[in-house]
Amino acid sequence: MRALSLFSGIGGLDLAAEAAGIEIVAMCEIEPFCQKVLHKHWPEIPIYSDVRLLKGEDIGAVELIFGGFPCQPFSVAGDQRGFDDERYLWPEFSRLVEEIRPVWVVGENVPGILRIAADSICKGLELKGY
Repeated sequence: MRALSLFSGIGGLDLAAEAAGIEIVAMCEIEPFCQKVLHKHWPEIPIYSDVRLLKGEDIGAVELIFGGFPCQPFSVAGDQRGFDDERYLWPEFSRLVEEIRPVWVVGENVPGILRIAADSICKGLELKGY
């Protein structure tokens, strides 16, 4: 199975995916330090820096898109501004799902998302056929 990793961080979900036999074909991570860590461990995998600029055609066909999109809009450690937070990047994740149409979609986030945005996210995925 081929996968696109979004909001890759330092590659925690990527390590788990590889252990499950999943081939990561591209990563997307904006933080320079995290990019250095990813390049060190996955030098052959392209890393895109800004999910807002990434296009499905840049990636091609994959069976899985996964990632832990920013949690700050939902975390109890913050203001929980949800949809009004400029770091609310689920729409970018969703856009790439629409453009690429993978078989599987896996998103990870904090418990606060359940109260604030989970219904909207799930309904949006259902409208896309997931």
